Amino acid sequence: MTTAVLLSPCAAALESDQKVVKLSPQVRTMPHREAIKAIPMESVKAFLREHRVVDNAEALQALAYVVGGDDRRLISGAGDTLYVRGEVPRQGQVGIYRPSEDYQALDGTPLGTELISVGVARQISSEGDIARIQVLSAHQEVRVNDIVLPLEERELSREFTPRAPLNDVDGHIIAVPGGVRFIGRLQVVTLDIGTQDGLQAGHVLRVNQQGELINDPRTDELIRLPSTEAGSVMVFKPYDHVSYALVMQASQVLEEGDQVASSSN
Repeated sequence: MTTAVLLSPCAAALESDQKVVKLSPQVRTMPHREAIKAIPMESVKAFLREHRVVDNAEALQALAYVVGGDDRRLISGAGDTLYVRGEVPRQGQVGIYRPSEDYQALDGTPLGTELISVGVARQISSEGDIARIQVLSAHQEVRVNDIVLPLEERELSREFTPRAPLNDVDGHIIAVPGGVRFIGRLQVVTLDIGTQDGLQAGHVLRVNQQGELINDPRTDELIRLPSTEAGSVMVFKPYDHVSYALVMQASQVLEEGDQVASSSN
């Protein structure tokens, strides 16, 4: 069985501002890809415990936050008592998080803020809008202004079943949690598309890398070669405007800025 893939150049279009000739791809055939196997939940559950996204700055400001600790401590740890201002659930455990990266689209549009887990706590008592909580566990020191909110529901299946999105999807890799520059197989990446773009957990997208700029040896024009397929990612935690995805295949080293798209694009 064969599938059509965009690969070799046949036509040219001029990008007027930079005077770059862009080579359009032509269809050729290549063997059909092997199916991607389902991924065990263990591959991503540690990441899910430690990372989440708040969709906008307004939502972030509305969340409960640490205002201090016993004996006016500015830094606390496991076993310590903290005071939190805002709405804190009376039952169950809550997460303590610290704002990390502000995600943006390539055009600068804000997409959300990543929160990194600091620890887990439970409410002891409350008075007015101030709650007293006890830190049950912490893998970093807890600081004033850290965010407190209910733990995310993670009732996910034991494995994800990879499948194609039902609609056309087009986005980019915008970040790599942990600050890694070059991306390989089974690394987590952040995409600038989410549930509002039709993404669900298990959706698989191909990764395309932009072609290089070269000089035409006859005309001396600057031309951009066609993009090439460099791998695939599977979404495992979509939010409204961004998604976390796992790199499933990488025939080349992937980078921030690489395009992701459904197969029909």
